Amino acid sequence: MAAPDPAMEATRQFLQDHFRRYYRATKPALPDRFGRREFGFMFFGTPSVQRHLGFEREEDLRQFLVGHVPAHAYYSSAYYERPDAPTMEEKGWLGADLIFDLDADHIPTAKPMSYAGLLEAVRVRIIRLYDEFLRKDFGFEEGKMRLVFSGGRGYHIHVVDERVWSLGSHERREIVDWITGKGLAVDSMFRESAFDSREFRGYVRVKKRIVAPSEDEPGWRGKIFRGMRQLATRLEAMPREEGIAFLTSFEGTKERDAEELWENLFKPRTTKPRAIRGVDRLREGQIEALSDAGRDLLVRVVKELQQIRLEEYHGMPLEGITQRGEIDEPVTSDIKRLIRMPMTLHGRTGLAVVPLSREEIDAFRPLRDAVPETWTDEPVPIRIIEKINLETRGEAFNLAPGVNNVPQFLAILLTARGLATVVPEA
Repeated sequence: MAAPDPAMEATRQFLQDHFRRYYRATKPALPDRFGRREFGFMFFGTPSVQRHLGFEREEDLRQFLVGHVPAHAYYSSAYYERPDAPTMEEKGWLGADLIFDLDADHIPTAKPMSYAGLLEAVRVRIIRLYDEFLRKDFGFEEGKMRLVFSGGRGYHIHVVDERVWSLGSHERREIVDWITGKGLAVDSMFRESAFDSREFRGYVRVKKRIVAPSEDEPGWRGKIFRGMRQLATRLEAMPREEGIAFLTSFEGTKERDAEELWENLFKPRTTKPRAIRGVDRLREGQIEALSDAGRDLLVRVVKELQQIRLEEYHGMPLEGITQRGEIDEPVTSDIKRLIRMPMTLHGRTGLAVVPLSREEIDAFRPLRDAVPETWTDEPVPIRIIEKINLETRGEAFNLAPGVNNVPQFLAILLTARGLATVVPEA
Protein backbone atom coordinates (compact mmCIF):
# COMPACT_ATOMS: atom_id res chain seq x y z
CA MET A 1 0.00 0.00 0.00
CA ALA A 2 1.38 3.41 -1.00
CA ALA A 3 2.20 5.81 1.81
CA PRO A 4 -0.23 8.74 2.12
CA ASP A 5 0.88 11.98 0.47
CA PRO A 6 1.68 14.44 3.31
CA ALA A 7 0.51 17.44 1.26
CA MET A 8 -2.81 15.78 0.38
CA GLU A 9 -3.35 14.72 3.99
CA ALA A 10 -2.55 18.22 5.23
CA THR A 11 -4.97 19.68 2.67
CA ARG A 12 -7.79 17.33 3.63
CA GLN A 13 -7.31 18.09 7.32
CA PHE A 14 -7.14 21.83 6.58
CA LEU A 15 -10.48 21.77 4.75
CA GLN A 16 -12.17 19.56 7.34
CA ASP A 17 -11.06 21.82 10.20
CA HIS A 18 -12.41 24.94 8.53
CA PHE A 19 -15.64 23.28 7.38
CA ARG A 20 -16.22 22.20 10.99
CA ARG A 21 -15.59 25.76 12.15
CA TYR A 22 -18.14 27.02 9.62
CA TYR A 23 -20.81 24.56 10.78
CA ARG A 24 -20.25 25.47 14.42
CA ALA A 25 -20.86 29.14 13.58
CA THR A 26 -23.68 28.78 11.02
CA LYS A 27 -27.31 27.86 11.44
CA PRO A 28 -28.50 25.51 8.67
CA ALA A 29 -31.32 26.66 6.39
CA LEU A 30 -34.03 24.05 6.88
CA PRO A 31 -36.22 23.08 3.92
CA ASP A 32 -40.00 23.18 4.13
CA ARG A 33 -41.49 20.07 5.76
CA PHE A 34 -38.06 19.32 7.19
CA GLY A 35 -39.10 16.11 8.98
CA ARG A 36 -40.37 14.52 5.76
CA ARG A 37 -37.08 14.89 3.84
CA GLU A 38 -34.37 12.34 3.22
CA PHE A 39 -30.81 13.63 3.73
CA GLY A 40 -27.57 12.54 2.08
CA PHE A 41 -23.91 13.43 2.58
CA MET A 42 -20.53 12.97 0.91
CA PHE A 43 -17.31 13.15 2.91
CA PHE A 44 -13.73 14.15 2.24
CA GLY A 45 -11.66 11.32 0.85
CA THR A 46 -14.56 9.06 -0.14
CA PRO A 47 -16.67 9.01 -3.34
CA SER A 48 -19.72 7.31 -1.80
CA VAL A 49 -22.90 8.98 -0.57
CA GLN A 50 -24.37 8.27 2.84
CA ARG A 51 -28.10 8.65 2.44
CA HIS A 52 -31.43 7.35 3.83
CA LEU A 53 -31.07 9.65 6.82
CA GLY A 54 -33.82 11.67 8.45
CA PHE A 55 -33.76 14.30 11.19
CA GLU A 56 -36.61 15.26 13.50
CA ARG A 57 -34.92 18.29 15.08
CA GLU A 58 -32.77 21.10 13.73
CA GLU A 59 -30.26 20.47 16.52
CA ASP A 60 -29.81 16.85 15.41
CA LEU A 61 -28.89 18.01 11.90
CA ARG A 62 -26.53 20.64 13.22
CA GLN A 63 -24.75 18.14 15.45
CA PHE A 64 -24.36 15.80 12.48
CA LEU A 65 -22.78 18.55 10.36
CA VAL A 66 -20.32 19.51 13.11
CA GLY A 67 -19.53 15.95 14.13
CA HIS A 68 -19.16 14.35 10.69
CA VAL A 69 -18.07 17.41 8.64
CA PRO A 70 -19.44 16.46 5.22
CA ALA A 71 -17.87 17.85 2.06
CA HIS A 72 -21.34 18.00 0.48
CA ALA A 73 -24.81 18.00 2.07
CA TYR A 74 -28.08 17.22 0.30
CA TYR A 75 -31.76 16.76 1.01
CA SER A 76 -34.50 15.20 -1.08
CA SER A 77 -36.87 17.10 -3.31
CA ALA A 78 -39.41 14.49 -2.24
CA TYR A 79 -41.47 14.15 0.94
CA TYR A 80 -41.78 10.70 2.52
CA GLU A 81 -43.73 8.94 5.23
CA ARG A 82 -40.48 7.38 6.45
CA PRO A 83 -37.55 9.37 5.03
CA ASP A 84 -34.99 7.32 6.96
CA ALA A 85 -36.21 3.95 5.64
CA PRO A 86 -33.30 1.96 4.14
CA THR A 87 -34.88 1.48 0.69
CA MET A 88 -36.81 3.79 -1.62
CA GLU A 89 -39.74 1.36 -1.70
CA GLU A 90 -40.16 1.53 2.07
CA LYS A 91 -40.06 5.31 2.33
CA GLY A 92 -43.62 5.98 1.15
CA TRP A 93 -43.44 8.78 -1.42
CA LEU A 94 -45.86 11.64 -0.64
CA GLY A 95 -44.89 14.21 -3.29
CA ALA A 96 -41.97 16.33 -4.40
CA ASP A 97 -40.93 19.90 -5.09
CA LEU A 98 -40.09 20.82 -8.69
CA ILE A 99 -36.35 21.37 -9.09
CA PHE A 100 -34.43 23.17 -11.83
CA ASP A 101 -30.65 22.94 -12.07
CA LEU A 102 -28.45 24.97 -14.38
CA ASP A 103 -24.66 24.90 -14.39
CA ALA A 104 -21.59 25.06 -16.62
CA ASP A 105 -22.47 21.84 -18.45
CA HIS A 106 -25.34 23.72 -20.12
CA ILE A 107 -23.21 26.59 -21.42
CA PRO A 108 -22.00 25.71 -24.95
CA THR A 109 -19.04 28.11 -24.73
CA ALA A 110 -18.05 27.23 -21.15
CA LYS A 111 -14.69 25.61 -21.91
CA PRO A 112 -12.59 28.76 -22.55
CA MET A 113 -14.33 30.79 -19.85
CA SER A 114 -12.79 31.79 -16.55
CA TYR A 115 -14.53 30.53 -13.42
CA ALA A 116 -15.95 34.01 -12.77
CA GLY A 117 -17.10 34.37 -16.38
CA LEU A 118 -18.77 30.99 -16.32
CA LEU A 119 -20.63 31.82 -13.11
CA GLU A 120 -21.90 35.05 -14.66
CA ALA A 121 -23.11 33.27 -17.80
CA VAL A 122 -25.10 30.80 -15.70
CA ARG A 123 -26.51 33.58 -13.50
CA VAL A 124 -27.93 35.39 -16.54
CA ARG A 125 -29.56 32.18 -17.80
CA ILE A 126 -31.12 31.21 -14.47
CA ILE A 127 -32.72 34.66 -14.23
CA ARG A 128 -34.22 34.21 -17.69
CA LEU A 129 -35.54 30.76 -16.70
CA TYR A 130 -37.10 32.27 -13.58
CA ASP A 131 -38.63 35.32 -15.29
CA GLU A 132 -39.55 34.11 -18.77
CA PHE A 133 -40.70 30.55 -18.07
CA LEU A 134 -41.51 29.88 -14.43
CA ARG A 135 -43.07 33.23 -13.62
CA LYS A 136 -44.54 34.30 -17.00
CA ASP A 137 -45.43 30.99 -18.63
CA PHE A 138 -46.31 28.86 -15.60
CA GLY A 139 -47.44 31.62 -13.28
CA PHE A 140 -45.53 30.51 -10.19
CA GLU A 141 -45.50 33.23 -7.56
CA GLU A 142 -42.21 34.56 -6.24
CA GLY A 143 -43.09 33.31 -2.76
CA LYS A 144 -43.34 29.77 -4.11
CA MET A 145 -39.89 29.73 -5.74
CA ARG A 146 -36.49 29.48 -4.06
CA LEU A 147 -33.37 30.60 -5.93
CA VAL A 148 -30.13 29.04 -4.70
CA PHE A 149 -26.49 29.42 -5.72
CA SER A 150 -25.13 25.86 -5.70
CA GLY A 151 -21.74 26.77 -4.24
CA GLY A 152 -20.07 25.30 -7.31
CA ARG A 153 -20.76 26.14 -10.95
CA GLY A 154 -24.43 26.97 -11.09
CA TYR A 155 -27.82 27.73 -9.60
CA HIS A 156 -30.97 25.89 -8.60
CA ILE A 157 -34.62 26.88 -8.46
CA HIS A 158 -36.90 25.02 -6.03
CA VAL A 159 -40.60 25.36 -6.83
CA VAL A 160 -42.42 24.61 -3.57
CA ASP A 161 -45.93 25.29 -4.85
CA GLU A 162 -48.27 22.57 -3.55
CA ARG A 163 -49.72 22.24 -7.05
CA VAL A 164 -46.54 20.52 -8.25
CA TRP A 165 -46.12 18.06 -5.37
CA SER A 166 -48.18 15.26 -6.92
CA LEU A 167 -46.72 15.54 -10.43
CA GLY A 168 -45.06 12.36 -11.67
CA SER A 169 -41.99 12.07 -13.85
CA HIS A 170 -44.05 12.16 -17.06
CA GLU A 171 -45.76 15.44 -16.18
CA ARG A 172 -42.45 16.96 -15.12
CA ARG A 173 -40.97 15.83 -18.43
CA GLU A 174 -43.67 17.83 -20.22
CA ILE A 175 -42.58 20.92 -18.30
CA VAL A 176 -39.01 20.23 -19.44
CA ASP A 177 -40.17 19.92 -23.05
CA TRP A 178 -42.02 23.23 -22.85
CA ILE A 179 -38.98 25.06 -21.51
CA THR A 180 -36.57 23.50 -24.01
CA GLY A 181 -38.95 23.96 -26.94
CA LYS A 182 -39.23 20.28 -27.88
CA GLY A 183 -42.11 19.35 -30.16
CA LEU A 184 -43.08 22.95 -30.90
CA ALA A 185 -46.23 23.16 -33.03
CA VAL A 186 -45.20 26.46 -34.57
CA ASP A 187 -47.85 26.44 -37.31
CA SER A 188 -50.61 26.60 -34.71
CA MET A 189 -49.18 29.89 -33.41
CA PHE A 190 -50.31 31.77 -36.53
CA ARG A 191 -54.03 32.42 -36.77
CA GLU A 192 -56.26 33.13 -39.73
CA SER A 193 -58.38 36.26 -39.51
CA ALA A 194 -61.15 37.38 -41.83
CA PHE A 195 -60.72 40.97 -42.97
CA ASP A 196 -63.19 41.28 -45.90
CA SER A 197 -66.21 39.51 -47.34
CA ARG A 198 -68.17 39.95 -50.55
CA GLU A 199 -71.40 38.39 -51.75
CA PHE A 200 -71.96 37.55 -55.41
CA ARG A 201 -74.96 35.62 -56.72
CA GLY A 202 -75.65 34.02 -53.37
CA TYR A 203 -72.07 33.10 -52.63
CA VAL A 204 -70.02 34.78 -49.90
CA ARG A 205 -66.31 35.10 -50.45
CA VAL A 206 -64.29 35.74 -47.30
CA LYS A 207 -60.77 37.08 -47.52
CA LYS A 208 -58.43 35.94 -44.79
CA ARG A 209 -54.98 36.83 -43.65
CA ILE A 210 -52.43 35.21 -41.36
CA VAL A 211 -52.05 37.01 -38.05
CA ALA A 212 -48.68 36.77 -36.32
CA PRO A 213 -48.33 36.61 -32.55
CA SER A 214 -47.60 39.88 -30.82
CA GLU A 215 -44.25 40.52 -29.21
CA ASP A 216 -45.62 40.57 -25.66
CA GLU A 217 -47.86 37.51 -25.89
CA PRO A 218 -47.18 34.91 -23.20
CA GLY A 219 -45.80 31.47 -23.95
CA TRP A 220 -44.17 30.31 -27.14
CA ARG A 221 -46.34 32.51 -29.39
CA GLY A 222 -44.55 35.61 -28.15
CA LYS A 223 -41.19 33.82 -28.06
CA ILE A 224 -41.43 32.70 -31.68
CA PHE A 225 -42.35 36.19 -32.85
CA ARG A 226 -39.42 37.70 -30.95
CA GLY A 227 -37.15 35.08 -32.49
CA MET A 228 -38.45 35.87 -35.99
CA ARG A 229 -37.96 39.58 -35.51
CA GLN A 230 -34.43 39.08 -34.20
CA LEU A 231 -33.54 36.70 -37.04
CA ALA A 232 -34.74 39.27 -39.59
CA THR A 233 -32.66 41.95 -37.86
CA ARG A 234 -29.55 39.75 -37.98
CA LEU A 235 -30.11 38.93 -41.66
CA GLU A 236 -30.53 42.64 -42.37
CA ALA A 237 -27.02 43.28 -41.01
CA MET A 238 -25.45 40.63 -43.28
CA PRO A 239 -24.40 40.97 -46.92
CA ARG A 240 -26.99 39.43 -49.22
CA GLU A 241 -24.76 36.52 -50.24
CA GLU A 242 -23.96 35.62 -46.62
CA GLY A 243 -27.60 35.84 -45.59
CA ILE A 244 -28.72 33.54 -48.39
CA ALA A 245 -25.89 31.11 -47.58
CA PHE A 246 -27.06 31.06 -43.95
CA LEU A 247 -30.64 30.26 -44.98
CA THR A 248 -29.61 27.52 -47.41
CA SER A 249 -27.52 25.86 -44.66
CA PHE A 250 -30.79 24.46 -43.33
CA GLU A 251 -31.74 21.09 -44.75
CA GLY A 252 -34.36 21.28 -47.47
CA THR A 253 -33.94 25.00 -48.18
CA LYS A 254 -33.42 25.73 -51.86
CA GLU A 255 -31.48 28.77 -52.98
CA ARG A 256 -34.45 30.26 -54.83
CA ASP A 257 -36.55 30.04 -51.62
CA ALA A 258 -33.82 31.81 -49.66
CA GLU A 259 -33.56 34.49 -52.35
CA GLU A 260 -37.34 34.97 -52.32
CA LEU A 261 -37.36 35.46 -48.55
CA TRP A 262 -34.48 37.93 -48.83
CA GLU A 263 -36.36 39.94 -51.43
CA ASN A 264 -39.53 39.74 -49.35
CA LEU A 265 -37.73 41.16 -46.34
CA PHE A 266 -35.36 43.75 -47.73
CA LYS A 267 -36.40 44.88 -51.20
CA PRO A 268 -37.86 48.42 -50.88
CA ARG A 269 -41.51 48.75 -51.72
CA THR A 270 -42.03 52.26 -53.02
CA THR A 271 -45.04 53.74 -51.37
CA LYS A 272 -45.94 57.20 -50.31
CA PRO A 273 -44.96 59.03 -48.19
CA ARG A 274 -42.04 56.63 -47.51
CA ALA A 275 -40.49 53.42 -48.77
CA ILE A 276 -41.40 50.41 -46.64
CA ARG A 277 -39.82 46.96 -46.71
CA GLY A 278 -41.19 43.58 -45.64
CA VAL A 279 -38.94 43.58 -42.57
CA ASP A 280 -40.53 46.86 -41.45
CA ARG A 281 -43.98 45.34 -41.76
CA LEU A 282 -42.82 42.24 -39.89
CA ARG A 283 -41.64 44.35 -36.95
CA GLU A 284 -45.15 45.80 -36.81
CA GLY A 285 -46.60 42.28 -36.64
CA GLN A 286 -47.85 42.28 -40.24
CA ILE A 287 -46.50 38.91 -41.30
CA GLU A 288 -48.88 38.86 -44.27
CA ALA A 289 -46.47 41.30 -45.91
CA LEU A 290 -44.34 38.25 -46.66
CA SER A 291 -45.23 35.65 -49.25
CA ASP A 292 -46.53 32.34 -47.92
CA ALA A 293 -43.30 30.62 -48.89
CA GLY A 294 -41.17 33.36 -47.34
CA ARG A 295 -43.16 33.29 -44.13
CA ASP A 296 -42.97 29.50 -43.88
CA LEU A 297 -39.20 29.50 -44.39
CA LEU A 298 -38.64 32.21 -41.78
CA VAL A 299 -40.80 30.32 -39.27
CA ARG A 300 -39.10 27.00 -40.02
CA VAL A 301 -35.61 28.42 -39.54
CA VAL A 302 -36.57 29.99 -36.20
CA LYS A 303 -38.17 26.72 -35.10
CA GLU A 304 -35.09 24.67 -35.98
CA LEU A 305 -32.77 27.12 -34.25
CA GLN A 306 -34.58 26.51 -30.95
CA GLN A 307 -32.98 23.06 -30.79
CA ILE A 308 -29.40 24.21 -31.43
CA ARG A 309 -27.29 24.43 -28.26
CA LEU A 310 -24.74 26.85 -29.64
CA GLU A 311 -24.00 30.53 -29.12
CA GLU A 312 -23.41 30.97 -32.85
CA TYR A 313 -24.53 29.07 -35.95
CA HIS A 314 -22.90 29.52 -39.38
CA GLY A 315 -21.48 32.86 -38.32
CA MET A 316 -24.72 34.23 -36.86
CA PRO A 317 -25.02 34.96 -33.09
CA LEU A 318 -28.14 33.22 -31.79
CA GLU A 319 -28.85 35.39 -28.76
CA GLY A 320 -32.43 36.63 -29.02
CA ILE A 321 -33.23 34.24 -31.88
CA THR A 322 -33.20 31.11 -29.74
CA GLN A 323 -35.82 31.45 -27.01
CA ARG A 324 -35.47 28.01 -25.42
CA GLY A 325 -34.47 27.63 -21.81
CA GLU A 326 -31.47 25.63 -20.62
CA ILE A 327 -31.82 23.20 -17.71
CA ASP A 328 -30.46 19.87 -16.51
CA GLU A 329 -33.38 17.85 -17.83
CA PRO A 330 -33.04 14.66 -15.70
CA VAL A 331 -33.01 16.72 -12.50
CA THR A 332 -36.39 18.30 -13.20
CA SER A 333 -38.11 15.05 -14.18
CA ASP A 334 -36.72 13.16 -11.16
CA ILE A 335 -39.27 12.86 -8.33
CA LYS A 336 -36.74 11.58 -5.77
CA ARG A 337 -33.77 13.84 -6.38
CA LEU A 338 -31.20 14.85 -3.77
CA ILE A 339 -30.38 18.56 -4.04
CA ARG A 340 -27.81 20.69 -2.20
CA MET A 341 -28.87 22.06 1.16
CA PRO A 342 -28.78 25.89 1.41
CA MET A 343 -26.27 27.36 3.85
CA THR A 344 -24.03 24.31 3.69
CA LEU A 345 -20.64 24.27 1.95
CA HIS A 346 -19.60 22.94 -1.44
CA GLY A 347 -16.66 20.60 -0.96
CA ARG A 348 -15.02 21.45 -4.28
CA THR A 349 -14.97 25.22 -3.74
CA GLY A 350 -15.45 26.00 -0.06
CA LEU A 351 -18.16 28.47 -1.11
CA ALA A 352 -21.52 28.57 0.61
CA VAL A 353 -24.74 27.30 -0.96
CA VAL A 354 -26.60 30.62 -0.81
CA PRO A 355 -30.41 31.09 -0.89
CA LEU A 356 -31.40 34.21 -2.84
CA SER A 357 -34.47 36.28 -3.55
CA ARG A 358 -35.24 37.39 -7.11
CA GLU A 359 -34.13 40.88 -6.17
CA GLU A 360 -30.88 39.71 -4.56
CA ILE A 361 -29.66 37.64 -7.50
CA ASP A 362 -29.35 40.71 -9.76
CA ALA A 363 -26.35 42.00 -7.81
CA PHE A 364 -25.09 38.62 -6.55
CA ARG A 365 -21.51 37.68 -7.42
CA PRO A 366 -20.47 34.29 -5.99
CA LEU A 367 -16.74 34.93 -5.66
CA ARG A 368 -17.57 37.97 -3.57
CA ASP A 369 -20.84 37.10 -1.85
CA ALA A 370 -20.64 33.32 -1.32
CA VAL A 371 -17.28 33.41 0.47
CA PRO A 372 -18.21 32.66 4.10
CA GLU A 373 -17.51 35.41 6.61
CA THR A 374 -16.02 32.63 8.75
CA TRP A 375 -12.98 32.52 6.46
CA THR A 376 -10.31 35.02 7.59
CA ASP A 377 -7.40 36.95 6.08
CA GLU A 378 -4.87 34.92 8.08
CA PRO A 379 -1.97 33.88 5.78
CA VAL A 380 -1.72 30.22 4.80
CA PRO A 381 1.25 28.70 2.90
CA ILE A 382 0.03 26.74 -0.13
CA ARG A 383 1.74 25.19 -3.14
CA ILE A 384 0.08 26.32 -6.35
CA ILE A 385 0.10 23.97 -9.33
CA GLU A 386 -0.43 26.49 -12.15
CA LYS A 387 -0.52 30.27 -12.52
CA ILE A 388 -3.58 31.81 -10.83
CA ASN A 389 -5.41 34.97 -11.93
CA LEU A 390 -8.51 35.39 -9.81
CA GLU A 391 -10.59 38.00 -8.04
CA THR A 392 -12.39 36.99 -4.88
CA ARG A 393 -13.82 38.89 -1.94
CA GLY A 394 -13.02 42.09 -3.82
CA GLU A 395 -9.29 41.39 -4.12
CA ALA A 396 -7.36 40.49 -7.28
CA PHE A 397 -4.69 37.80 -7.06
CA ASN A 398 -1.99 37.00 -9.61
CA LEU A 399 0.03 34.09 -8.30
CA ALA A 400 2.92 32.14 -9.80
CA PRO A 401 3.29 28.35 -9.43
CA GLY A 402 5.09 27.26 -6.28
CA VAL A 403 4.74 28.15 -2.60
CA ASN A 404 2.71 31.30 -1.86
CA ASN A 405 1.34 32.78 1.36
CA VAL A 406 -2.28 33.68 0.68
CA PRO A 407 -5.29 34.71 2.81
CA GLN A 408 -7.18 31.85 4.38
CA PHE A 409 -10.30 32.51 2.27
CA LEU A 410 -8.28 32.12 -0.93
CA ALA A 411 -6.41 29.07 0.38
CA ILE A 412 -9.72 27.30 1.02
CA LEU A 413 -11.04 28.11 -2.45
CA LEU A 414 -7.88 26.99 -4.26
CA THR A 415 -7.30 23.80 -2.25
CA ALA A 416 -10.95 22.76 -2.48
CA ARG A 417 -10.84 23.25 -6.26
CA GLY A 418 -7.69 21.11 -6.51
CA LEU A 419 -5.57 24.03 -7.74
CA ALA A 420 -3.24 23.99 -4.72
CA THR A 421 -2.21 21.96 -1.67
CA VAL A 422 -1.42 23.09 1.85
CA VAL A 423 2.28 23.07 2.71
CA PRO A 424 2.62 20.50 5.55
CA GLU A 425 4.19 21.68 8.78
CA ALA A 426 7.79 20.57 9.15
